[in-house]
Amino acid sequence: MNRPSGLGRKIALRMVIVAMCGFTLAAFSAFFIYNWVFENYPGSVAAPDDWIPHTSDYLVIVLAVIAALAVAVFAGMQLARGIVLPLHSLAQAARSIADGDLKARASVRDGAAIETTALVADFNHMAAQLEALSSDMVTWNAAIAHELRTPVTILKGRLQGVSDGVFEMDAATLSSLLRQIDGLARLVEDLRVVSLADSGRLGLQKELVDLAQVVGELKTVSEPALKASGFRLSWRLTSVMLMADPTRLRQAVLALVENARIHATPSDLAIEVFQSGDWAVIRVADSGPGVPPGAERLVFQAFQRKTAATEGSGLGLAVVRAIAQAHDGQAEVAHAETGGAVFSIKLPL
Repeated sequence: MNRPSGLGRKIALRMVIVAMCGFTLAAFSAFFIYNWVFENYPGSVAAPDDWIPHTSDYLVIVLAVIAALAVAVFAGMQLARGIVLPLHSLAQAARSIADGDLKARASVRDGAAIETTALVADFNHMAAQLEALSSDMVTWNAAIAHELRTPVTILKGRLQGVSDGVFEMDAATLSSLLRQIDGLARLVEDLRVVSLADSGRLGLQKELVDLAQVVGELKTVSEPALKASGFRLSWRLTSVMLMADPTRLRQAVLALVENARIHATPSDLAIEVFQSGDWAVIRVADSGPGVPPGAERLVFQAFQRKTAATEGSGLGLAVVRAIAQAHDGQAEVAHAETGGAVFSIKLPL
């Protein structure tokens, strides 16, 4: 593929070509045509010391001007072709995208100007982003509908059973209904957090907090379910002071713990808080089966599950990333030597 050159260089080159052609024509007319005419028809042109041109002199001038104009028009058309054709392709692609064809792309020929090539490349990148966004919206809508359908169906079935007299509205039935409602509430809140984060509007109520205390407050909430699932918990919490939103951090840590409960093999589970350089770190390390190679980034995307487990919304790790990034931090996953996964939230001090 030919290396593109700048539009300014192309214009300058065309002007040089036109000037050189004009100079060449003038020199050719002066030295060759007049020399031939003087030798063969000395009376048909003005003498060298005669300032008044004859008819043939005007004819030579007109022919030279016509030839120069032809060269200039040709050079201009070539230059315009190199500019207009990509723009025409760009306009066609834009119309196709406006009509709903998000796969449409503009094209540019070899040797086009750098500016034109960059414009087409930027347009095609924008079109690709729009296509990906549209695809993500379809995926999100389908995933949200799927996640909402299960608890809503259960609620509808239980309430219909109570209405028909199949179930009694006792404590067990109420508890079951409340669990489904809690699940719906968590799903809606997770969707809200991820959506606000994607739009850059996830607000934080920051205050000076002790990260160890914030995470430690979750012991009574998370330990019963984890122990019931067969996990052996290890809490290693070192005091680290920083400005953060304690409510959002608790939400993120609970999401990490819940992710381990659903996907990790029941075994040792370590929950740590410590300082590493200019970062405060929250770490949750399980004993397996870990994250498949190459899936380290995918697990933090919404509705991505690394196992076949049906429990959970697929939004937990997306919420973790959203909250970490809202604190100007980052969420990471690494492979543990024991074969498990090590999830970390790193927050700047």
